[in-house]
Amino acid sequence: MSDPLHIPPGERHILRVFALSLPDPARLAGDGPALAALLGLPQIDPAGVEVFETADLSGVGLSTYLTEGDGVAEEALAADRDRLDALKGWVLILRSEAVTGPVTLAPAAALTFLGRYGEDIPPVRFEPLPSAAAEGLLPQGKPRMSDARMSGMVATAVLLLMFLFVAVFVWMAGK
Repeated sequence: MSDPLHIPPGERHILRVFALSLPDPARLAGDGPALAALLGLPQIDPAGVEVFETADLSGVGLSTYLTEGDGVAEEALAADRDRLDALKGWVLILRSEAVTGPVTLAPAAALTFLGRYGEDIPPVRFEPLPSAAAEGLLPQGKPRMSDARMSGMVATAVLLLMFLFVAVFVWMAGK
């Protein structure tokens, strides 16, 4: 397996989970420069980073949070489930979308790498619709007449009427 701390260009739907041991980790939430420094990166999108205490997951557990909340595949967590659920304290979850790769993380000593997990993204499937009513083409209504076309038709009618009046006056003048 490749280096779990290396984020290649274009990587998506991968989470890296870290245990966090700092005096006041709550202050990191949303602080891009502080998060970047902690992970050893020049910059980071703080929207792609979660910082929380495992006590906030009471009754759920970190592994269930990752599978149900973040969409991580059950199979990806199978080997680490007990270790993740036993974790007490603060956690940092880094989504690969928060970083513009390629980069290699150089986490500070306050971070302990716990694992790299892929989100369970079902493949896109295109199947025919089950109803026969879904087949064929929709009836196409007559398009609305544009203002330019309407103006042209009015102008043509006015010109024809003017021609008729002129023709009648010329005919009457000739008698």
